[in-house]
Amino acid sequence: MLAIGLMSGTSRDGIDAALIETDGEGAVSPIAFHAMAYTDGFRMRLAESCARAMAMDAPAFEPLIASVENELTELHVEAVADLLGRSGHLAEDVGVIGFHGHTVAHRPDRGWTWQIGDGRALAGAFGI
Repeated sequence: MLAIGLMSGTSRDGIDAALIETDGEGAVSPIAFHAMAYTDGFRMRLAESCARAMAMDAPAFEPLIASVENELTELHVEAVADLLGRSGHLAEDVGVIGFHGHTVAHRPDRGWTWQIGDGRALAGAFGI
């Protein structure tokens, strides 16, 4: 099976995308990789979202975080499209996309962690 894995880490520098072939258990063959840097403006909005989320008692609607979540998802859609285009593969070739979103707050002291990103929208963009 072909699988795509996405990573956007705490450095907030961008998205790394990998296309691999795997048997789902142990065999993994790398096929293609793609890195996409965030713009300075998005990086600043993401940092502010993280700061706001860390200050909250619990995850709840917050307009900036909701806006950044939509933008983050669209950037991941763009990264997947770029990866597929560079590799010459079609979305129909891919069995699964691993998308963890982005952690905006990790508060084990309060019993919660909060990751943003709309997996359903990402899946729907490609039918995967």
